[in-house]
Amino acid sequence: MNLCKPICIAENKTASVVIVSKEFPRAAAILAKYLNKITDAEFTIQETTTVYPSIVLKCADHGESGFLYRIFDKDIEIEAGNGQAMVYAVYDWLERVAGCRYYSRTYEYIPFDANLTVCFAEYQFSPILQYREIHYRDFFDPEFAEKHKMVPQCKRDENWGFWCHSFGTLCSPEEYFDEHPEYFSLYEGKRVGKNAQLCLSNPDVFDIVLKNLKKHMDENPKAKYWSVSQNDNAAYCQCEKCREMNERDGSPMGSVLNFVNRIAEHFPDKVISTLAYWYTRKAPATTRPAENVHIMLCNIEANRGLPIETDEKSSGSRQELLDWKEICQNVFLWDYCVQFRNLVGPFPNLRVLGPNIRFFVENNVRSLFSQSNREIGGEFHELRGYLLAKLMWDPYINEREVMIDFLNGYYKQAGPVILQYIDLIHDEMEKAGGELNIFGGPLDAKDTYMREDLFRQYEALFGEAISLTQGDADTQFRVKTAALPIYYAGIVLEYGDREEKLRRIEKFAEQARKTGLVMVEEWKITVDKFVTDAMAKI
Repeated sequence: MNLCKPICIAENKTASVVIVSKEFPRAAAILAKYLNKITDAEFTIQETTTVYPSIVLKCADHGESGFLYRIFDKDIEIEAGNGQAMVYAVYDWLERVAGCRYYSRTYEYIPFDANLTVCFAEYQFSPILQYREIHYRDFFDPEFAEKHKMVPQCKRDENWGFWCHSFGTLCSPEEYFDEHPEYFSLYEGKRVGKNAQLCLSNPDVFDIVLKNLKKHMDENPKAKYWSVSQNDNAAYCQCEKCREMNERDGSPMGSVLNFVNRIAEHFPDKVISTLAYWYTRKAPATTRPAENVHIMLCNIEANRGLPIETDEKSSGSRQELLDWKEICQNVFLWDYCVQFRNLVGPFPNLRVLGPNIRFFVENNVRSLFSQSNREIGGEFHELRGYLLAKLMWDPYINEREVMIDFLNGYYKQAGPVILQYIDLIHDEMEKAGGELNIFGGPLDAKDTYMREDLFRQYEALFGEAISLTQGDADTQFRVKTAALPIYYAGIVLEYGDREEKLRRIEKFAEQARKTGLVMVEEWKITVDKFVTDAMAKI
């Protein structure tokens, strides 16, 4: 579509338009606030007006999250069907049309133009992914998540009664195991109590789960989604009746899905979710999910270094999704963008984010949860979260262009050098076979993309990037934070002589503590312990 006639938003720090909104006061307030930041003008919000031009927020159905904006006659019109979608639309318009960038929770770019005039083509979009969540700390912030059109965890908690791993809550071994060990899994010849799975063929277990689930639903009636799902271990029941169901379906999912389908019959107005995770990832041969049963597929064993669609190392995960696609029209995919044992280490997976998300949506994935680092920080957490958000909204963007825009905006003069680092480490990882495990770390790559000669190139690039930001303390702080994974890897790999190791540990400790970094391994190793142990080795 051709661009329309330009519309003046402000002139000499004086507003030239009013904002018209009756149904969407929050979105209108956000628009007025950001236009004020851009132009230094004060913008009036009115329910109706005859003043032209105006920015009119209108109610029109564009799907749950979709919207449209355009120049129509003398006005700018922004349309959405609900308040949340209108907030998404406003943030999107500010980004695409006015040039704002929401790089991180603590840093965004707002251009200044006291004489702002806009001219843009009509834009309409409704995302393929109906549910989009990124599990990085920044995205726990509802406002920041909204800026990227993501679902913040607090909003998820409003809609989900249980999120996952609920067997232990619905039938507690602490309450029942001593008197009724038969309620719990028969695994390797004995009944398992602590952290056990349930015996899903036991009729008493069904009654207990049904009763307790109803109790929780009565206490939280607004929640639509309820997970009835396995605990986080592989000790599933191998009793005769459970084994028969599993053998009939060719997967331990057989007993789980039969049980969950029966539970779902009692709650037709709710969605009962269950995990396809660990031993239940393989789709059942005959049993099919009930209409109100929701499958949450976790691709935990996929390789992260090459695209899942074409990588032979990910053939199992690829086939699992293709099989579930055949029997489930709305797959919820739980994806992973983290190394659990090395939360701060280099994790060169940026090139697979786009190909993977495109593969997911082309195979019936309509909800996507990206498990990233729930702790503070993590390698390129700002960049990776930004890319994930853009791709979840529109999988067909040019992610390379988005990445370069981010690097130049967030790291400024150091952006091109950091891009050199990103390209080099990804190139070397791919040359080495593209092996990238979510339970791996620098030691796994010591002979490939983290060998000493390459490490020294990486360290030199970050040294150059830091030097380029002299005199710009805020940007230099962000660059030093981006260098933490390289410092961390050098410490783990024990490169250099004693003095070099000491300097590296000191730089890591100083910057890590300034950023508030706490953990370097999930659940186990704190920054303080890591630094203390590293010092003890030298």
